[in-house]
Amino acid sequence: MALKPDREYNETTDITNFWSTTQTTAEVGGIASVLTQGSGAAMGQNIVDEANVVEYATSASGSIPKGVLLQAVNPVLSANRDFVNFENQEIRPGDKCTLVKRGFVVTDLILGTPTAGGIAYLGASGNISTTSGAFGGATTPVIGRFETTVDSDGFARVSIDIG
Repeated sequence: MALKPDREYNETTDITNFWSTTQTTAEVGGIASVLTQGSGAAMGQNIVDEANVVEYATSASGSIPKGVLLQAVNPVLSANRDFVNFENQEIRPGDKCTLVKRGFVVTDLILGTPTAGGIAYLGASGNISTTSGAFGGATTPVIGRFETTVDSDGFARVSIDIG
């Protein structure tokens, strides 16, 4: 589990993105970053028009954060007998995904030891980092602020504010 039910993001989600087809699994609660970006509105003309594609970036260097992933991404199990678990809001690689852009979530995908009020940065592999790495003079993007320290299960509340 990477997200606890304690969260708030009314009307600040983004549903204009598709999850990458190359990343076949992803846990909820991480920061999705841009893989490819369309021009203009780039909303997609039909269900298979993937103009805006996101994934958990392997490196925060040069990545553009889009939001916190709210659905688990699981691979297709069989070519002829595959059922998506809609009750758990599961999606498949290449499906539309929901991302939180503003609000707060309680997640355990954290690198480092957060302090209450500390700045939250985009980390590697979709994690939220407590430190800003410098890559060629550029620092990793700020995605919000930690509201709590880590509890005994490794979860912390993070206030998300992504443009």
